[in-house]
Amino acid sequence: MEANTEEEEKRSLQCWPPTAGLLPWLVVIPGSSEEGQTFYDISESHCHVKNIPELQDKVVATCSYGWLVIAGYLISDDCFLLNLISTKKIQLPSLAPVFSYDKCVLSSPPDDPGCVVMLLSFVIGTVNVMFCKPGDVEWTRQGSKLHDEDGSDFVRSVGVHKGDIYILTWYEHLYLVKFDNSSSITLVDLKVDNSTCPTTAKFYCRFPTYLVETCGELLRLHCYIRHRQVVDIWVYKLDFDEKVWTRVKELKDQAIFIGSSSGQVLACSTKESRIHGNKIYLTLAEERTLYVYDLDLCALEVCLPCPNVKADWVQNVWILPVLED
Repeated sequence: MEANTEEEEKRSLQCWPPTAGLLPWLVVIPGSSEEGQTFYDISESHCHVKNIPELQDKVVATCSYGWLVIAGYLISDDCFLLNLISTKKIQLPSLAPVFSYDKCVLSSPPDDPGCVVMLLSFVIGTVNVMFCKPGDVEWTRQGSKLHDEDGSDFVRSVGVHKGDIYILTWYEHLYLVKFDNSSSITLVDLKVDNSTCPTTAKFYCRFPTYLVETCGELLRLHCYIRHRQVVDIWVYKLDFDEKVWTRVKELKDQAIFIGSSSGQVLACSTKESRIHGNKIYLTLAEERTLYVYDLDLCALEVCLPCPNVKADWVQNVWILPVLED
């Protein structure tokens, strides 16, 4: 009887927490020496401690369309896509355990013929990419020069809009990543007018910037951080016809979630949920603090969502389940 109870407890720990409201979980993933993950439910302000085998000794590179891109961490070269609802797993080409990247994007759901998984690493004047499609047996690698005269530009953010990948740089170039064929890409400068956005190139360490798609719009978010604390957040949307950024002061029922891992950001509706829209949830690297910015009030709330979690975790990441039609 006792053995059955232990087995039931083990199975319970290995099950994903409930997806009530289909809001994101904030997941704290420890290092390889520790087991288990902590899932924070923002609607209930409650923590679920789990031990999901697929996340052990792994890094969540990104979450999009209800799928996780899982990469090995230190001791593993495994890389795969994982669906949060069905737990379906799609194997991707292996990665060297020492491989490093700055950003990962999933362009569309894996059943889309145009789906691409892309890992990007940034150096001054250049962006290096590795990309593949589900079913590929190896990654395609390519380095692309940014279109600045002195070679000193640098990537500040990467995002996806309607299946296309976009790159924003510190010198305010917005590039569309164009796939010329299955093994080559070109960076197309969209020549967007940036005069309506704050000039932050000289203060990049204080103004992390994010690109995110919501309600068919491509948004950019500027987070003003002073003394390691969030002070203000500005939101702009891209007018593709006029090629200009315009200020946004209302997200309506939408909420945006920014993680500390690889500049991860996602958006979702708060309809029929226990949280309010028009808010931005943000975590910073090497912190356990959760910042909640209210665009209506221009006010910031600060909380400690998982007080019992050790401070020396590997990453915290937002993951969002999506029900399939």
